[in-house]
Amino acid sequence: MKTYQLKFLAWTFSAFLPPDDPDAESDAEDYYDLLGVSRSVRPDELKKAYRKKSLQLHPDKLRQRGMKYDGKVITEDEARLRFQTMKQAYDTLSDPKKRQIYDALGHKGMDFVINPSHAYDPHVLMGNLAKSSVFDRTKLMALVCAFFGLVLLQPILICAKVDQMLAEDGQALEGSSWIAIFVPFWLYSIFFAVVLVAGKAWLQLAHWTCFVVGILFLTLRWDEIIDWGYAAVFAPLYLWMVIRIIEAKQGIDEATNDMSRMVTIDYVEKFIINEKEQDEDGNDIEQGDLHRNYNDLNEEERDQINRDYIIVHVPPKTSMPGGDEEEEDELDQIERSPEYQEARARYMEASKSIQRIFLPEIPLIVMVAVQLDLNKGWNWGLTFLPLWIAMVLECCGGCYGFFCMSALAHIEVQEQMEEHMAKQQDEKQAADNEARAKEEAATKAKLDGPLPDVPSMSIAQMREELTLRKIDHTGFCEKSEFTTALQEARDAKSGEDAENAAQSDGTSPVTATETSEDVETAEPAATKADEADGIQIAVAVEQPEPAAVAATTAEASDARSPGGEEDDDDDDDFEFEMDEETFQYYQQAEVEAENKATEAQAKAIGSFCNILGQALIAGLFIGKLNQVYAAQDELSGGDEATTSFSTFWILFPFLLVAGCFLSCFCCAIFCASDIDSAMSPNQGDDATGDSAEQNAETSGEGDSSQVEAPATVSSPVILTPPTAPVVPFEATSEAKSDDPPEKEDNPDPPTETADADMDDLD
Repeated sequence: MKTYQLKFLAWTFSAFLPPDDPDAESDAEDYYDLLGVSRSVRPDELKKAYRKKSLQLHPDKLRQRGMKYDGKVITEDEARLRFQTMKQAYDTLSDPKKRQIYDALGHKGMDFVINPSHAYDPHVLMGNLAKSSVFDRTKLMALVCAFFGLVLLQPILICAKVDQMLAEDGQALEGSSWIAIFVPFWLYSIFFAVVLVAGKAWLQLAHWTCFVVGILFLTLRWDEIIDWGYAAVFAPLYLWMVIRIIEAKQGIDEATNDMSRMVTIDYVEKFIINEKEQDEDGNDIEQGDLHRNYNDLNEEERDQINRDYIIVHVPPKTSMPGGDEEEEDELDQIERSPEYQEARARYMEASKSIQRIFLPEIPLIVMVAVQLDLNKGWNWGLTFLPLWIAMVLECCGGCYGFFCMSALAHIEVQEQMEEHMAKQQDEKQAADNEARAKEEAATKAKLDGPLPDVPSMSIAQMREELTLRKIDHTGFCEKSEFTTALQEARDAKSGEDAENAAQSDGTSPVTATETSEDVETAEPAATKADEADGIQIAVAVEQPEPAAVAATTAEASDARSPGGEEDDDDDDDFEFEMDEETFQYYQQAEVEAENKATEAQAKAIGSFCNILGQALIAGLFIGKLNQVYAAQDELSGGDEATTSFSTFWILFPFLLVAGCFLSCFCCAIFCASDIDSAMSPNQGDDATGDSAEQNAETSGEGDSSQVEAPATVSSPVILTPPTAPVVPFEATSEAKSDDPPEKEDNPDPPTETADADMDDLD
């Protein structure tokens, strides 16, 4: 970039450059004066001057001259500082780019442009804008207004031309040609074509040329220079859409090729740098024997790998605490990389471009050509039917993104939470079953082992054994009761063991068949019928005592439910427990899901706004077309034409948006000082401190013994929760006394601010 171009940009955007402080004395000396050369110095002369000045500042040379430099006595520190400044001046002027920037912007402007932290920091730019002059801000605002004016100039001219053509008393633009009306568009097209040629974007230049030629044919048709049908006039537009399809297909192929070439650094080190080799037996060598990594490669090898592959940067994946960390697949790692996401976005954008060309654009231009050439008399709303269909489909996609995508992001986290809860519940249930089995095995082993004789046991031992056998003994007082119950329990257990042993041997104890009278008076017994060999045999199963059954049931209920209530559902007793690490993991997952949902909703809202704007503009345009053609039909029939609304109403949405942007830019440019002061963190504190000091002074002016007046009804009363427990009125009355209040054990030491205030008072 030339020096005069930099100077023009610096003059235009001087509001963003650091202003000159008139009160501060600048110590920065001009680099040319520092080296003792002119501004037109050649590089070889600059180098000689730098060497000469460097020798003059050499410590040995300075000592020989008595530390004199340019007739002044300087110290070694001053000489060292001057040498560093001189070296910086030579480095700047020896670089052609830096020298151009220095010649255009000076010392301060060069430091601002070269330092990225200043040139790209919005806070620094707004701070410089706040300190700039009104003239610099006016230049910036004029540039913004000129930009919006140039953008809106072409549609304003078109609307004015159409209104004057439809009016009865047309003005100057009625007789002007459409080619002259489109002069701003021709200038934009030439400028954009030059940019594409400079960027060597030949395919974009081709489809832009087709579009411009299509607009040129339309203007020639409207000026009646050519008498072609609209189907032939739209031929360049057909070619324009075909080239766009080719460009989109090329973008899809490039994105697909980039995604297929993506690899991780682990894959590069395992399968590309360290190629697999086989030993004498044909077995693959283990990866431990392969030692080269990516950092061991030289520059040529790295360039070759980067040409053949795209190495992606895989972000770390957060794993569930306590979960089994499964080894992630290579493709899954690539899909999580930002490079893959960027290529995927390019693929989707190219696919949407092809869809937009095939659905709304091609059918729409065909139906418009048929309507204009064949004079079908269709309503223009029906002619624009492909556009309505495309809007409806896009609206459906926006609804899916707004509702479904945001919900799916949270559902995924909830499913992980439910899976974690189910896993924890299964682990708890398995642990409970294992503990219960161990307890039952220990009880069985203790009961099956050698037991002491009942008469020789103490009451505590009997009570313990009865508890293990689940027999209620709460009502027993005498030792004889414990002895009888324990002996009966042992006899019953011995009988059950004998019966089980007999059944395992193929025999069972048989009793005589009871009569019907005995059956009516006897306790209910379970009978088992065996009709082997035609003989019916009744087997009486001895029932336990009712008290033992009740005790066993009660103890079983107590074992299932600590409160003594029966609870058959073990799931109701389960309480989900979450440690801090798990809580942080799910909290982070919820935050990520919320961010995804917010992003999807933002995209959907943007899509809705786009659809709304398109529908509004299309509706106004279609209404205008229907009124114009209806007026032409009335004129051809001899009736009075119907008055239609102005064409500028079609342009109204654009003008409204442009006005909003201009208002925002105006506030941001001319109110930057107020915004900068409002962003200062000390302003509110100072105001609060000043008001507090004024209140303190006002309260101190009156008599300290004066009783404070009660608040009136109009004064606001703010209730605050008590910091200490509320004491009843009687207790407070008794606590009141004439004794002075006790001193605090650890009074707060005076702060530094208080000491400073005291010093000021002194």
